[in-house]
Amino acid sequence: MPALHALLLDFDGLLADYDHRIHLHQLAEAAQCSSTQVDTALRGEGLELAHARGELDGLQLLAALNQRLGSRLQAQHWHAARHAATRVRRDSVALLRQLRPGVQVAVLTNNGPLTRPVIEQLLPGTTVLCSAALGVRKPDPAAYIAACTTLRCAPACTLFVDHLFRNVQGARAAGLLADTAHHTQSLRKLLKRHQLL
Repeated sequence: MPALHALLLDFDGLLADYDHRIHLHQLAEAAQCSSTQVDTALRGEGLELAHARGELDGLQLLAALNQRLGSRLQAQHWHAARHAATRVRRDSVALLRQLRPGVQVAVLTNNGPLTRPVIEQLLPGTTVLCSAALGVRKPDPAAYIAACTTLRCAPACTLFVDHLFRNVQGARAAGLLADTAHHTQSLRKLLKRHQLL
């Protein structure tokens, strides 16, 4: 087994719990409309996916939302809604402070750039790589190659952990060591197995 120099982690579902209903509700309150209207615009019309793909930046996403909803949503509304909908798994995050020296840690997420500052605030000091900035989404193997290139770490020396097996499969296809974890206990066992703790 090669010595690992980088740990690449999923965010939602591994390091945090996310409730999309709360996010929609908070945005709807700020936009003075219904959660269903916000959901239809974000998911039904593909705005959220376009944002995650990098086809719409933050300002463009908000402008498109405001046009459809007749609202005046700003980045601060999105950030507040995302904060309200996100609960960090503190025990899992605490494990990252116990890693052996010299291990680079980063989050690889399919969230769009509007959410990136929220993740950075919730995980201070952790590099956050978003699919929009990389130009490709998990589970496409190219996403993991792009992440490793950004971190300047060889795929064979990088461990990727996600709660979704399809994302793990994509990472393995890219040459990374990869496995699933669903809670703190399974993440701890995985990190110990790879001699990262």
